[in-house]
Amino acid sequence: MDAVEEAGAAAPAPFRWLAKAEVAVAALLLLFALGITLTTIVERNLGHSTGDWSLKLPELILAWLTFLGMAGLVTERGHVAADMFLRRFPPKWQKAAETLADLITAFVLGAILVGAIEIVRQQMEINATDEELWDFPTAGLLSILPIGLGLTILHLLADIWTVWRPGLRTASAPPERSGS
Repeated sequence: MDAVEEAGAAAPAPFRWLAKAEVAVAALLLLFALGITLTTIVERNLGHSTGDWSLKLPELILAWLTFLGMAGLVTERGHVAADMFLRRFPPKWQKAAETLADLITAFVLGAILVGAIEIVRQQMEINATDEELWDFPTAGLLSILPIGLGLTILHLLADIWTVWRPGLRTASAPPERSGS
């Protein structure tokens, strides 16, 4: 965890705080979904009915967890596979490679964001509600899509700024291997 915190330390303070808050909320959502799932299992084993909400709510929480976690992990340098690949570039090419990776990711997420906003807008126009979740507006349930995508794009742009900010971020060498 120290390496993750160390990597995110180059990001501007507001983005570090936002990332930590997003990861904390994602952790709480995970615990909440786990609690609902365990309660549902116990109740059903005791022969009680928990209703459709007990199946649907953890699925919805998982979507919120995914999109909030995705945003926070950009700043926290938690996308291990991509980060490990980019660290393999020679130091002078790492800035360009990281910037290109961030720009491609931001572009793809931006395209998805346009569709996500349209979905939420349509749900608001028709005043759709989810009967299984106490007639809660569907637009509110799906709002994590544009929120999470927007936050992730924001973190990606901050990462690009951090990569090119003079003197605060140095290129990382690939991890050394032991001779065993």
